[in-house]
Amino acid sequence: MTKKYFSIVTFLVSLAFVIYLYPKLQNPSELQAFVTQWGWISSLVVLFIITLLALFPVVPFALIAGVNTLIFGWFWGFLLSLAGSLIGSSVGFWLARSLGQEWAQPKIEKLGKWAQLIEGNSFSIILISRLIPILPSAAVNYAAGLSLMTYPSFLVASLIGKIPMVIWESWLGHDFWQLAENPSRFLLALLVGTLLFGSASFYFYRSIKHYKDPSL
Repeated sequence: MTKKYFSIVTFLVSLAFVIYLYPKLQNPSELQAFVTQWGWISSLVVLFIITLLALFPVVPFALIAGVNTLIFGWFWGFLLSLAGSLIGSSVGFWLARSLGQEWAQPKIEKLGKWAQLIEGNSFSIILISRLIPILPSAAVNYAAGLSLMTYPSFLVASLIGKIPMVIWESWLGHDFWQLAENPSRFLLALLVGTLLFGSASFYFYRSIKHYKDPSL
């Protein structure tokens, strides 16, 4: 019970911080000012904010990743976005596991062959889901935590899938905030993302269809 109480407190405190930070997350200038005022610990502040957004995605991750590139540059901005995203995913996984796995497992088992598909291919499912922009990352984290997937497998699959996604979201977010200066580059980012991650979405869809009907 102590673990569950701690998880509940973590969840509620995180929600309170998100509500406090929400106005600043709407404006890149305000967010930059808020982050940079912390001086040498500003990178830790960014990691904390991204962790919160992994639990409560109240704004698109690409917008925050873009701000990171404006503050810290492309390389360090990318690394901070990736690290924060992985930390947030881990916290979401842990919260779901400690609060809901015991309740969810009997219901998952009732899914029959779908439960076998999920549990037997959890690594591939998590990896591919990280490459599909329309799938909420928070939902993936919580679903993985409710499953029987081990944390190391979840972390490695998330890392592999998030690297190309965070690179693209950093590019997209950076050019969104600089849209007035170079609109064509923003459109190029959208096109590249549609082609690359649209392919991952199609592969995921075809895999599900094949499982339902192997003749396809």
